[in-house]
Amino acid sequence: MKENENGPFYTFFVDGVEYHIEESTITGGEIMDLAGISHVVGLLQLLEDGTQQSVAVDEVVELKPGRRFKKAPRYKRG
Repeated sequence: MKENENGPFYTFFVDGVEYHIEESTITGGEIMDLAGISHVVGLLQLLEDGTQQSVAVDEVVELKPGRRFKKAPRYKRG
């Protein structure tokens, strides 16, 4: 949580882009909407140990310092 002239805000990153919101929780769908990611594509959370975890559209995420997400990769058969 950080402070600005309007009060506290929470920061998270999606594909390297920083986002700020005033609430301490957000759903996976709201993150995707802010980042312009289709709900069909999906979202991954990058964990501190280097692993990745899928985030469901309706899953509530508690924002803590350093939360990072990325668009789920699209696999092509070939």
